[in-house]
Amino acid sequence: MQRFTVLLLAVFASCQADAPATAAAKTTGIPRFDAAAQRAAAYLRGAVATADGSFGVSVFAGYALFKTGDPIESPAVAAAIREAAARSSGTQYQGDRGYHHIYIAGVDAMLLSDIDPERYKGNLQSIANYIQSVQRADGSWSDSPTFPGDVSMSQYGVLGLWAAQRAGCTVSPQKVDLAADFLMKNNNPDGGWAYRPGTTQGPGNGQSTHNMTMAASGSLLVARLMLHGPKNSADKPKSAAVFGVLEKIEQQEEAAGGKAWPNYSAQHSAADLDGSSNRGLGWNETRFDPVSKAEHNMYFYYCIERAASIGDLKEIAGREWYTTYGDGMLTLQNEDGSFNTHTGKVVGTSFALLYLMKSTQQILDKQFGLGKQYADRGNPFGDKETKKEPTELDTLIADISNLKIDVDETPIDVADEIVRSVTSIKDPEELVGQMDKLKSLMEHPNADVRKAACWALGRTGDFKLIPLMLDGIRDPDLDVNVEAVAALRFISRKPHGFGESLNPMEGLDKAPSEERLRVANDWRQKILKQWSAWYFAARPYEETNRLDELQVKVPLGTR
Repeated sequence: MQRFTVLLLAVFASCQADAPATAAAKTTGIPRFDAAAQRAAAYLRGAVATADGSFGVSVFAGYALFKTGDPIESPAVAAAIREAAARSSGTQYQGDRGYHHIYIAGVDAMLLSDIDPERYKGNLQSIANYIQSVQRADGSWSDSPTFPGDVSMSQYGVLGLWAAQRAGCTVSPQKVDLAADFLMKNNNPDGGWAYRPGTTQGPGNGQSTHNMTMAASGSLLVARLMLHGPKNSADKPKSAAVFGVLEKIEQQEEAAGGKAWPNYSAQHSAADLDGSSNRGLGWNETRFDPVSKAEHNMYFYYCIERAASIGDLKEIAGREWYTTYGDGMLTLQNEDGSFNTHTGKVVGTSFALLYLMKSTQQILDKQFGLGKQYADRGNPFGDKETKKEPTELDTLIADISNLKIDVDETPIDVADEIVRSVTSIKDPEELVGQMDKLKSLMEHPNADVRKAACWALGRTGDFKLIPLMLDGIRDPDLDVNVEAVAALRFISRKPHGFGESLNPMEGLDKAPSEERLRVANDWRQKILKQWSAWYFAARPYEETNRLDELQVKVPLGTR
């Protein structure tokens, strides 16, 4: 990574500094970011036309300008396409075989896949074949067979394979799985990653760095996306009802799409990959600094954009990540519109544009649909549809309220019907109108109904329900507790909560009941304390009494 400049560099002798073909620039939605992006793009168009001819950088610059809105006919983008296509036009990828070979292959793949995946499918297959052929036995990629794998180059190996897979090329799931395994096995005890794991080579001298930690976290999330599908859509173990009544429907929806290889069983579960990437994100959060101090400072912003977009993060360190890091990045912009970095202004400015234009989010929007969250049931706050009156939930809740169900029975069908009827509601206002009825189900004698009620209430997104969900953590049924925590994450817009496990009994199937009870109560106590503290800090003044009542209830250990 230190020599990333030679990494991407190349200019086309035929490329002139002409103005690009007319096209509407994409907007960030934030005026100051739009202004910064326009200045950066103007600098980049001129810079690539007079670059020094180093190998590969013009493709990276063309990719950034395309993401900004420059059309494929514009000089910089057209030249980038010609260069990337020329290297990959045959059955053997003709890329550089030196230090930057995987960087260049990865960027070539990203450009061609985003430009026209059908037209360049053959080129992308050539690139994918090359990337897979030089992967090391431990799953990493390196600049030399004699050097250990490095996280930065491995990131571009994963990005190249993802780009090819999106285009429908033949990509081995084992290769992606192996890349994830390399990262899973080689993070530092503090949760971060070093440049060359297991060595003192490179920035940080073996210690975790912001750049490598975000590169690894984002790469794990890309692997998770390919191997298991988008966040929250992975198959749940049939033997462990992590989300209770939601298990059956989640598995049905996963079969409809999401992961790249439906019949492949990955060696690391979605939860394991999420957990490792979350630890990396946590490492970054505890060392939060919107103004990157890394030697290759602009590299960081593209990495954080990818990890935050695929991870569906809303905040980092309690702040909205995109504007916070973006404002920090703007302090590094030069008067000529450029952003300098360890490998020069062309690369630095390209990284900045990819951050400002949310490059990864553009890919996800195209792949999974605009306005959709990656949650298995979509975004309840997306486009509204015509109200259905009466809703299925109206009749269902009335029926459930009149049901006389034995506590020991398991009305799975009833619980599933709650999920199905709530899912059918597209307008959140309709669901909010049912809150009082749903609240009554939180007192139902059967845990399956209480679990479904927690899930349904969480989908309203109503902040006033947080005390009720905190009370749900005290429920004697552990699956109800888990659903309550999931609801808190949704309402609070904290998709990872406080890093708490949603499967506290993992690995304890054969443990004595006393040990399982102890673990469950410790877990409840910890998450109740974390979420209560957050609520105390965030709640409106008029809601100051309810939580005080919760805190004087019977201690968890006696339930």
